[in-house]
Amino acid sequence: MHFEEIKQKIDSIRSNSQYFRVSATHPLELYIGKNEKGFLTLRFNGDFTPVKVLGTAVIEIKQVKAKEYNSILFSLVSNDNTSLFYHFCEDIITQTEAYEGQDGYTEIVNRFSQWKKMFSGDSKILSESEVLGLIGELLFLQRHSFSIYGITKGLNGWSGPEPTHKDFSYEHEWFEIKSINTHKSSVSISSLEQLDSDIDGHLIIYTFEKMSPSFSGITLNSLVADIAKMLQYETDRDIFLSKLKQAGYSYNDIYDNYVYNFIKVNSYLVDREFPRIKASDLPKGIVKVEYEILLSWIEKNKED
Repeated sequence: MHFEEIKQKIDSIRSNSQYFRVSATHPLELYIGKNEKGFLTLRFNGDFTPVKVLGTAVIEIKQVKAKEYNSILFSLVSNDNTSLFYHFCEDIITQTEAYEGQDGYTEIVNRFSQWKKMFSGDSKILSESEVLGLIGELLFLQRHSFSIYGITKGLNGWSGPEPTHKDFSYEHEWFEIKSINTHKSSVSISSLEQLDSDIDGHLIIYTFEKMSPSFSGITLNSLVADIAKMLQYETDRDIFLSKLKQAGYSYNDIYDNYVYNFIKVNSYLVDREFPRIKASDLPKGIVKVEYEILLSWIEKNKED
């Protein structure tokens, strides 16, 4: 059962204490619905011995003992972050589809412990330009770094949230990531550190078209959730969430209003011929410079 199907099932519920089983063929007895208070809930029924499981400010944990089975219920007690909750349900359902143990209680509890840090409830909201920039970095992480360097090394090489570093660096390679809208003819360089290096590097430019919220495109929330579902180890998830926090991100439904259609990505070799400003070019006393580069001017540096 995937995100949209989960959302549709829960949206169809008109009364409290009503649940749908996710699938008759799923090895675990999992249900989605609403609890007695009307909160969105994922419920698991099984033969297990409960352990203490702590919830968060927005996720309430309730464990119930019945004659024939025990239950653990994960309920969203806030009207915010419903999209994140649907992604959480989807992850629990898909990650246990091939489960072959006696019961899935431990599996589900361990998976929740990895997800709970996503429900932080931080109130900071990124600007639209910050959202678009972070989407570009996450796409590079997901589509390039993980496939080339592996997940752990890929995450450790991501330093974009740290303003004095290149966005990504691996051994003798570095990458600076930029995201622009389709109408842009230039790219902004906001600090000397972004392109200043004695080692040749790569400027990666993602081009997007902004769409309406009803368009089935890329959103920051869905991209974060997709990457989180790729991370099987808690250490990797901790690194990922820590870097998102450095970037000022925490899950908020408001980001679902920023929807983008991916148009293209281009890579440019940043070598000695590339038009850039280096610290060694500046007169003494100048420590901060912002500038823009015309895309037409760096066409000769484009890489395959």
